Amino acid sequence: MSEPVTKKGRNLVPVVVVAGTLVGAALWIGGPYVFAGRDDPTTIDSRAVHDTALSACTELRARLAALPAGGDPEAENRVVEAMVARIRALGPAVLAKDVPSGQWLADWERLVAARRQALAAGTNFSAPRVDGEPVNLRMFDLVKSSLRVCDVPAQLLRLPLNQPRNPVLAPP
Repeated sequence: MSEPVTKKGRNLVPVVVVAGTLVGAALWIGGPYVFAGRDDPTTIDSRAVHDTALSACTELRARLAALPAGGDPEAENRVVEAMVARIRALGPAVLAKDVPSGQWLADWERLVAARRQALAAGTNFSAPRVDGEPVNLRMFDLVKSSLRVCDVPAQLLRLPLNQPRNPVLAPP
């Protein structure tokens, strides 16, 4: 048999509902301000790093597009290095506040180093891997949709190594 609801029990229900609603509203309104200062280790989200990267990546793409078709791989590498230097100029303290930015910049440097190594060896180029994953995929995961312009341009993932050589100029 159920016990009858007392007057005291009936008064408690609206108080709980109102209190819950107020707490929910406070979290909805104030939550972003309270939790906004925390760094997301899975994406570049610091305003300073984000804005500088957005600008530097936009410039990178413009400078790569301005290079002659079939381009000079070393000129492409220098464009990437200029972008990385521009972002690193924010300083270690700023970059340290956005955990993945250091890894992301190091991946750009790995990409350039691997391109130079393939050119020097005269071998085909493939994106370097970290923990079995190509760095360009790992880098894409960090920039997500808000920095899509910072995805590795396709022209940096290939090198003109397999072009026919001039038999007259090529050493035997």
